[in-house]
Amino acid sequence: MLRDLSRMAFNNISRRRLRSFLTVLGVIVGVLAIVGIISLGNSLEAKIYSDLEKFGSDTITIIPERLTAFGERKGGGFPTRTSTTANKLFTESDLEKISKIEGVESAYGSIATNSMVEYYDETAAINITAPSDVDAWVKTELEKIGLETGRSLSNEDRYSAVVGYSIAHEIFSKDVGERKTLLINDTEFKVVGILNKVGGILNTIDQSIYIPIDTARQMFASEFAEDEFSRIYLKVSPGYDTGEVSEEIHKILFKSRDEDENTRTFTVLSPEFYQETVGSIMGTVTGFLGSIAAISLITGGIGITNIMYASVMERTREIGIMKAVGATDRTILLMIVLESGITGLIGGIIGDILGVLFAYGLTAATGAFMAAGAEGFTLWLVIRPEILILGCLAGFTVGVLAGYFPARKAAKLQPVDALRYE
Repeated sequence: MLRDLSRMAFNNISRRRLRSFLTVLGVIVGVLAIVGIISLGNSLEAKIYSDLEKFGSDTITIIPERLTAFGERKGGGFPTRTSTTANKLFTESDLEKISKIEGVESAYGSIATNSMVEYYDETAAINITAPSDVDAWVKTELEKIGLETGRSLSNEDRYSAVVGYSIAHEIFSKDVGERKTLLINDTEFKVVGILNKVGGILNTIDQSIYIPIDTARQMFASEFAEDEFSRIYLKVSPGYDTGEVSEEIHKILFKSRDEDENTRTFTVLSPEFYQETVGSIMGTVTGFLGSIAAISLITGGIGITNIMYASVMERTREIGIMKAVGATDRTILLMIVLESGITGLIGGIIGDILGVLFAYGLTAATGAFMAAGAEGFTLWLVIRPEILILGCLAGFTVGVLAGYFPARKAAKLQPVDALRYE
């Protein structure tokens, strides 16, 4: 019986092709928008995870600021900074204790600040970073980035500098080449190395200059005490879990700084922290935009309801004949619901196809926009099968729900009254 009813539903839909298309237009638009928006969100999330995996899957950064991960606070919200470096910097003692944690392969502290940098007759405010242990810095960060030219800093350097790609090629009108001289805070530094381009969400590395820490402490003595660091970086040994190492860091810093989770003035930026934050933000934003797009599905459902009511009226005599020859109320109800469900399913399938094209366009446009602000940013399209299945199910479900009341009305028709209907 179900096969026969399905065949009748397809025949009725095909007889009124234009009207059927106009009926499901709202469903098509709704599914198209949902597939496009969710796929864009998945693409952005995959891009961020890829960048973090490339440069930070085994590294942890500790900053003296309280950052609250999305969704951690009651009521939600975006990641929030609730304290500044003016509160409490890290010390040599903190670094020593952290470096002894089981699973920490290497660790170093750094001082970082913004300073005016002069090159020829141009001046720019640039981030200056000074690692406490050059070997640990190379192992934790530089090996992953690589050098375009030149060499790394050495422990014997005093007035040498390694510059990021943007410093060398984009910030100033003239390229900053190897052996060129930069004036940093009125102190001359010779460029000994240029980093490869990082780009993407980690392009701050491209816009940084690295100098020896002893020289930096002299230059910025008013900002940092002799044993203070503005950040601590560490690399986790292979086979060890970054989450477990992060927990040990929390325990050590809570004890040494006399703090707890509610009063902490630092944040451990582990891969888990980034994944939780990025996943929560992208999920919420995508869900919000998707819910707006779902309004089109409701509109499509209303359209299907109207058309099915009109279809019931047009086929009143046909329904009367079917009931007169033995069709039950359940058969009539199922026939109309199935027809509206198939109508919605067709809209879902078309919406999926157009949604993939829409997602491709959205991803390309977003990638081009992001690349304009962060050169080297590339975004690829991520289409998950479950999203396409969701689109079809959404269309079918809307169709079934929209067709229920017209179907119920048809099922309640009396055969005698239906046969007399003109």
